[in-house]
Amino acid sequence: MYSSPQGGELQLDLYLPAAADAPLCLWLHGGGWARGSRTARAAERLLPVAASGVAVAAVQYRLSGVATFPAQLDDVRAAVRWLRRNAADLGVDAERVGVWGASAGGHLAALLALCPDDRDADLGDSSVQAAVCWFPVTDLTLRDTDVPAGPPPPFMTGPRADPSPEALLLGAQSLREVPAEARAASPVTHVHAGAPPFLLVHGDRDGMVPADHSRALHRALRAAGVDSSLWLLAGANHEDPAFETPASRAAVAAFLRSALTPDPAPTAAVS
Repeated sequence: MYSSPQGGELQLDLYLPAAADAPLCLWLHGGGWARGSRTARAAERLLPVAASGVAVAAVQYRLSGVATFPAQLDDVRAAVRWLRRNAADLGVDAERVGVWGASAGGHLAALLALCPDDRDADLGDSSVQAAVCWFPVTDLTLRDTDVPAGPPPPFMTGPRADPSPEALLLGAQSLREVPAEARAASPVTHVHAGAPPFLLVHGDRDGMVPADHSRALHRALRAAGVDSSLWLLAGANHEDPAFETPASRAAVAAFLRSALTPDPAPTAAVS
């Protein structure tokens, strides 16, 4: 257990590489902020990245049926603090921490990277130094209009939800009721110079969250001088198997290792 908000218990699972003191990243699952599990698809996603040399902490956070935003962001911040406090016992290097998330988890990953928590310094450092976002929602103000009408995409099993997952995240029946809250919960609103590097990966055939969400965040990051890479997977839908290919997993692991491994100390010149 890493936190107990409102009397509940939040857990995380740690997937460790063979080498000690490995760089560390959090994994944040998807599910529209309303469902999902930290253990889902661990074998396909988390274990291969851990085997490549990056420790992965799969983090449970409160779902929208339990608490509304920003509770989810507060939870993942608490997880970063807990991991930093316990890094020595866990055998990981938590000086530099990354975050990796998919869909709703990608949205939270972006916010964690872009929104430093300065409310109480005594709580500890919840910053992250790299972010990988798979098919994230980046602008909630668009979510009542940016998914085309018509039959649901093939990966969905029923009609489109009404209210939307985004509205429920904010405790509303429609995002039109809460425009200020929707802007505050949108990663594109919080882009700033000095943000950590981003890797954005999105399918160009995503029928649930259009790839324009990642494009918009990528453009904003680059305009602010932030190191951002955008990889559009040709023909890939939301939660597509293309994200679990060896190439996709290797790109995540390589980005995290590069961003989280400290630069070697300069060698003194010998006269």
